[in-house]
Amino acid sequence: METNPKKDLTATDTIRTLDTGGINGVDTSVRKLLTELRTAENDRWKAQRRIEHIREALKILGVTPQGVVSTHWFGDAKEAEYVSRQPFKDLTLSESCERILRDYQPNWLTRSQVEYLATRGGYNFSTSNVTNSVDVTLRRLAGSRRIEAERVRGSRGSKYRVPPDAVQTEQVKEG
Repeated sequence: METNPKKDLTATDTIRTLDTGGINGVDTSVRKLLTELRTAENDRWKAQRRIEHIREALKILGVTPQGVVSTHWFGDAKEAEYVSRQPFKDLTLSESCERILRDYQPNWLTRSQVEYLATRGGYNFSTSNVTNSVDVTLRRLAGSRRIEAERVRGSRGSKYRVPPDAVQTEQVKEG
């Protein structure tokens, strides 16, 4: 049986091998799907690059938490969980802030970082001054000693965290 060398050519891209002599040698419907797939992959790559640029800008502005392990698509594993599960959509702002600070223990977070994570986790702010609401809530939690506050002057503002002994005490209660 003779083979036609043109029909036996292999077309390869970085993802798969198409053993048909290239995209022009396949059925019209397959060609259309491959073209759509290539377009979608290019769009995904562009979106991924855009996400990386936005994340870098947020990091420069000091909004995203620093010193936590990054994942590919999200800033970190907790943020990824917040985005997918939306855990704050049914919580109060106090509960959301405290949960965020527990999740990010032992890191200190700024008001902007807590606001960012609450928003990513589905908290629906019902006020026009979100920043003030988060700030007042964090100061109130610090005043009640449920969280620690480190007062800092300047553009970054104060930092907050759950006291390390509070996290250990809670783990003992759960265990």
